[in-house]
Amino acid sequence: MLENKLKPNLATLGMLMRLYKKGWDVDEAEFAFHYMGSLKLKCQAACFAKISIYTRLCLYDKAKEIITFMRKDDVIPNLESWLVMLNAYCQQGKLLEAEGVSISLQESGFSPNIKLQNAGSEPDETTYRSMIEGCSQADNYPNVVWYYWELERLNFKPNSSNLYTLINLQAKLEDEEGAVRTLNDMRAMGCQYSSILGNLLQAYKRAGGIDKVLIILKNSFYDQVLVDQTSCSILVMAYVKHGLVDDAIRVLREKRWKDQTFENNLYHLLICSNKELSHLDNAVKIYTKMPKYDDRPNLHIIDTTIDA
Repeated sequence: MLENKLKPNLATLGMLMRLYKKGWDVDEAEFAFHYMGSLKLKCQAACFAKISIYTRLCLYDKAKEIITFMRKDDVIPNLESWLVMLNAYCQQGKLLEAEGVSISLQESGFSPNIKLQNAGSEPDETTYRSMIEGCSQADNYPNVVWYYWELERLNFKPNSSNLYTLINLQAKLEDEEGAVRTLNDMRAMGCQYSSILGNLLQAYKRAGGIDKVLIILKNSFYDQVLVDQTSCSILVMAYVKHGLVDDAIRVLREKRWKDQTFENNLYHLLICSNKELSHLDNAVKIYTKMPKYDDRPNLHIIDTTIDA
């Protein structure tokens, strides 16, 4: 068209920009966009395509320039443009900028809760998930909870990152009731107990609150831990590594599975762990609490304890 000195119309340029967006071709998109400007054409779809390309390539400042350009040229950003920018800021943890976009959304006539059926679009769960992560990076727990509840209210499911973010904040802020709710949500989503327990222990280890894990578990899925060898082992090993031997022994006493070979191996690991930590008294304490079987004692465990 250009070689034949034919000027593309708005629809042609918009379609061309959408194609460049699919291929994330920033150079061709910039050329087409500047050509569109030289013709003094204003295309909402082209602007959205540029914003999408820039945010995909992490060129957030350039994406913001397009929003500024649209405002100066009286081009109203469509819903998708705002949501792309909102997600981009959330991914960077720039909560103030994200909230600024949210305010601009409202000023443009969109609901602050992004209930968009009346605007002709469906709610976007990615926005809520991104806002959860962005608010978390700013340690804004009330907003994290609000976006999480909105996500559920709109029948969207949080992703694993959202759940991990939530449990970490709850551990840090000592919100034990909130932690129990999050664990129950993980269970409802079908997460494996060993995986849930691992995330819980990691969060409370980071927050320095391993001693609170048992209280939280007893309000959630402690019974399931007691019947599962893997989960039970994960829990008692974590306790031993943090010097909470009495808690570990309590779990071992209350467990509801029987497997002599597995149990012997577990006790041996616990004794070895204490030995490596130079907690010799704890190593002996664990040995004395080992169940006594009728057959021959495990000489390997006895040797390890004596060496301690």
